[in-house]
Amino acid sequence: MQNELYESLDKLLAAQDLPAKIRATGRSGCAADLVAPLVESGFLDVMVSEEAGGAGLGWAQAWEVLFAAGRHGLPVPMGTTVFARALLANLGQTLPDGAITASGFAQLNADGALVARDLPSSKLSTYALLQHQDTVYLLPLSQAQITDVGGPGCFDGQATWAPTVVNQSAIGTAPRAMVAHGVALALAVQMAGVAARVLELTLTYANDRVQFGKPIGKFQALQQQISEMAELVYGARMASQIGCQTEQWQPEFEAARVAKTQTSAVAPRIAAIAHAVHAAIGVTYEYDLQLYTRRLYEWARLGGGEGYWAQQIGLTALSEPNLLDFVRQRVFQEA
Repeated sequence: MQNELYESLDKLLAAQDLPAKIRATGRSGCAADLVAPLVESGFLDVMVSEEAGGAGLGWAQAWEVLFAAGRHGLPVPMGTTVFARALLANLGQTLPDGAITASGFAQLNADGALVARDLPSSKLSTYALLQHQDTVYLLPLSQAQITDVGGPGCFDGQATWAPTVVNQSAIGTAPRAMVAHGVALALAVQMAGVAARVLELTLTYANDRVQFGKPIGKFQALQQQISEMAELVYGARMASQIGCQTEQWQPEFEAARVAKTQTSAVAPRIAAIAHAVHAAIGVTYEYDLQLYTRRLYEWARLGGGEGYWAQQIGLTALSEPNLLDFVRQRVFQEA
């Protein structure tokens, strides 16, 4: 089942000429051409219960879908949409059309306004799923004040909703930090996917680019860097798979923390090595590498970065009487 999910979505995305569509989206700010094929494919409902019309699968199977989406550098919030739709179905809500961004770090101001900083792909989303303490909100981004948080090519933003909108948008409750962990795990899997694609591009370039009569990949200095890069890429993949061992749509908190900590930690180094190997061409607008490394840098900090989630792991581990049992049972989920 897992290989079939990956291969189906990978084939669908490979036929879309995504680099051209991503560049067009950056110019227009409209993600319709990117979102429509995902909606029609049904992959957005992979974790929605069967009773609500979805596939009823868990994170272990959704990993294949999100990894494929990450590998193609999709800037639309694929992972948060998949998770948000599962949570909404669990709360008995009608599933909305369009992409859904999400954050578990929303702040409710004293005047009742709700603020979400560093909201992933907010410019390409229709709704935002937010959690403040135990309360879950589904808010239309058309009624938000959105502020840029990045430069050209960045689709993230800070969104603020007025109290009148917030009061109408509470849809239920969920265990505290449920949304934060779901977003973190989704981003971790997508980072593992895009890291794999960056490695592919780097290996291809190193074998094709000839200098002093031979491919630059034959030079020992570059071989050392690419070897390090490969180790980091496959480490990120393993960490994301550890985070997705559950057959449920709810993320396992400790495993999700490990996945996001590790992938966020290695993402900048993977991007740096890729650009070092490609040299100046890697940052040009026309070359595809920058479409993928942008996502690595952005997703590494969104949804909580390496430092935040490492601290959460440490605080929990220090409260446990037996560290070995904590790692074995809570992280690797052994009986």
